[in-house]
Amino acid sequence: MNVKPAIAISMGDPAGIGPELIVKILANGKVFERCRPVIIGDLLTMRNAAALLGATLRFRPVADLTEAQFQPLDPDLLSPPGFELGAPLPPAVHPKLGEAAGRYLALAYELAMDGRVDGVVMAPMNKESFRAAGYDYFDELQFLGELTGSEEPYILGAAGPIWAVAVTEHIPFKDIVSQLSIERVRRYIEHLHIVLRKLGFAAPRIACAALNPHAGEGGLFGSEEIDIIAPVSGPVPADIVFKRALDGDFEGVVCMYHDQMNIARKLQSRADIATLWMGLPVIGATTAHGAAFDIAGQGLADPGSLRAALEYVIRLA
Repeated sequence: MNVKPAIAISMGDPAGIGPELIVKILANGKVFERCRPVIIGDLLTMRNAAALLGATLRFRPVADLTEAQFQPLDPDLLSPPGFELGAPLPPAVHPKLGEAAGRYLALAYELAMDGRVDGVVMAPMNKESFRAAGYDYFDELQFLGELTGSEEPYILGAAGPIWAVAVTEHIPFKDIVSQLSIERVRRYIEHLHIVLRKLGFAAPRIACAALNPHAGEGGLFGSEEIDIIAPVSGPVPADIVFKRALDGDFEGVVCMYHDQMNIARKLQSRADIATLWMGLPVIGATTAHGAAFDIAGQGLADPGSLRAALEYVIRLA
């Protein structure tokens, strides 16, 4: 008999929409049929979110994961030892909120490194608050890479039938070319190939997106396609590669930079898109959107992306 995977769900920014999203995906109890979730966050915040949405979830505080019971109406909640969030803060950039999000995520991956959870899902955090709290990282993936000692963690973008990876991520646009090489592009093709095999594709079809307009037009618009990408695979012009993928030509796309991947996938249904963290002790995922301070506390947030993130983590765990 297969044991359902244990999944740590980090609350993200306490003043954002994350707590509401978590309540919405847990409310009908079906998640517990697929996994054993434990919330990493603040008890009062989660209970307030449940009250806001009229949910019957009570949330049960545990001091250690060994105390978890994984009951649908009484989800287990673990808080970082020695950290108190304090009184609720308004939805805005604040160091305390950034520290909370960072501590929740760190605890989730400490559990992962100890082999006590099989995957991590994070509700959205606010990167400005994260940095204001003193976390000197481009993003949460760089933070997790250092925390876990992982050599090359990378982001995998899920969007319905298409899976994509970006060879460069959160760096200035002017630095992209200097970070590209034949070896690096090849590694990311291999990363995506391995994931697609795990998802059940026996012979994954993967396209490499070009960097320059019209795939460089034979060198007229740049030589990166000739010197870096073509020796590995492709490239396919970036303005058509996702259209071809949606038409069924490819299951995966290797992109050269962040927006090349994310503009295309964020045009897909929110119910299908998520951001996955690979190359860590266990798979992690988060939403393809932010903490949405403008609608936090109003019960309006769409849980589709967080639900998709959880589903992908369950499948790959």
